[in-house]
Amino acid sequence: MKRNRLISLLLVIMIIGLSLAGCTTPAQDSPEAPLPEAESPEVQAPEASGDSPITVTDQGGNVVTLDQPASRVVTTFYGQTYAMIALGLEDRLVAMETGADKRPIYSLAAPELMELPNVGSMKEFNVEAAIAAEPDLMLLPKRLQEHADAFAAVGIPVAICHPESQELLEEMLTMIATLCGQPEQADKLIDYYDETYDKVSEIIAPLSEQPTVYLAGNSDYLSVAPDSMYQASLIARAGGRNAASGIEGDYWVDVSYEQLLSLDPEVIILPSEASYPPEDILNDPQLAELRAVQNKRVYAMPSAFEAWDSPVPSGVLGTLWLLAKIHPDQYSIDQMRDDAAEFYREFYDFDIDPSQIN
Repeated sequence: MKRNRLISLLLVIMIIGLSLAGCTTPAQDSPEAPLPEAESPEVQAPEASGDSPITVTDQGGNVVTLDQPASRVVTTFYGQTYAMIALGLEDRLVAMETGADKRPIYSLAAPELMELPNVGSMKEFNVEAAIAAEPDLMLLPKRLQEHADAFAAVGIPVAICHPESQELLEEMLTMIATLCGQPEQADKLIDYYDETYDKVSEIIAPLSEQPTVYLAGNSDYLSVAPDSMYQASLIARAGGRNAASGIEGDYWVDVSYEQLLSLDPEVIILPSEASYPPEDILNDPQLAELRAVQNKRVYAMPSAFEAWDSPVPSGVLGTLWLLAKIHPDQYSIDQMRDDAAEFYREFYDFDIDPSQIN
C-alpha cells in the first residue's frame, strides 16, 4: 500500500510540474470575488438509497459520483469548512485550509479542527499534503479547479464549490450534504434561510425609505462593493440601496474622495475583516460633509465569530445585522442578538456572548 501511495505521489508531482508551465495560482484568497457569470448547475439528488452510488453535478458543471457517502473530506477554503460545521459534518474532516487559528469560529464551535493537518491556502495550495490525508472527497473552490486532474490521477473524487450568491451558497450546502449522505442537514439550513428572509421581507415591505448604504472594502474605505458582489445583495435584502449601484466591476472597486462625496451615502458599513475602525472615516476631514459622517452612521460589522458579509452559512446574520443598523425602529440590535444566538445554538452547537455583537 505504501509503495502504491509513493508511486501515486510521484505521478502527481510529475503532473504538477508539467502543468505549472502554463498555469499560475490565483492571487485572491477571498470568497468575495465573483467569477464571470455562468449558468448554475443544479445539484442532483442521490440516484438511489442504501448502497447505491451518489451522483451530483458540482458547481463547476462536473458530474461527481461516490460509491458511498464521503467519510474523509478535505477542505481548501474556510467557506467550505464553515459549511461542514454548520451541516454537522465536521467529524468527517481529515485536513483543511491553513490559518484556522485566525478564525474565531473554529475554537468556539469545533476546536478539534485546530489539530488537523493543513493543505495551504488558495494562494499557496499544497496538493501533496491534500493527497497524503487520503480523502474520499476533495472540495476545491472554482479558482483551484485546475488541480482537479492531480486528484483524479490517484482516484480521489473532487467537487468544485462556488458559493458566490445566496442561491449558490444553498446549492453548495446541498451538494456537500448529499455527497456525505446527509441531505436533510442542508434542508434544515435552507428552511431557516427561507423563514428568516420571509420575516425580513415582511419588515421592510411597508417602508417607503431605503437609505443609501456604502459597503467599504477590507483594506481601504476608498473601495466599495458594486452590485455584482455578494455584499450588495445583503444591502438589498436588508432594505437599503447600494450607494455604488452605478459603479461597474466584479470585485472591490477603488473610488476617489470626490466620487465618495458625490455618492454621499446615508450609512457606511465596514466589513467584518476591515483593517481600519469607523473612527478613521469619522475623523477624516475630507469626508466631514458626508451625511453618514455628520449623523455618525458609520458602523463596523461584527467580527467576533465569522465574516457575515461573506457567502458563508452564517451570512444570513449579516442581513439581520444590516437590517438592525439601517432600520433600527423596525428591528432592534437586541432582536438581532437573540436571533444570532439561536442560529449558532441550532447549527453550530455553542452559545455565543451576545455582547460581542456591536
